[in-house]
Amino acid sequence: MFRYFFLSSLILFTGCNNKIKSSELDLLNGYWSIEYITYKNETFYPKGVTKLLDFYEVNDREGIRKKTQPQLNNKFLVTKDLNNFNIKFINKNYYLSFQTVWDQWEEKIIKLNENKLVLEHQEKRYHYKRFDKTN
Repeated sequence: MFRYFFLSSLILFTGCNNKIKSSELDLLNGYWSIEYITYKNETFYPKGVTKLLDFYEVNDREGIRKKTQPQLNNKFLVTKDLNNFNIKFINKNYYLSFQTVWDQWEEKIIKLNENKLVLEHQEKRYHYKRFDKTN
């Protein structure tokens, strides 16, 4: 009986592993829209239509994040807000490490796939979905 319990626990534990692979970091490239933010068991949704998107571009563990606004002609208006970052691998997790003249911080990558991105910063989780131009 113990053997079945152990085997079931092992399968459950390895099946729930959400670890991100180095080869998947390129999935960060593109436009992302915040769906919601979670903090201390509460969920916060953006009010109204999301006007700004986060654009990520990664090349060899270095990247940029820009704020952009979609236009009706399928182009994007890019704001002057730009942050450079490095991707660090610490304790089996990937982090986006930002540094500006005024501040430095890290955002932990919790989940990353073709359609979902979850970043954690100061106990808040930012849940993104990939922006779809057709909507």
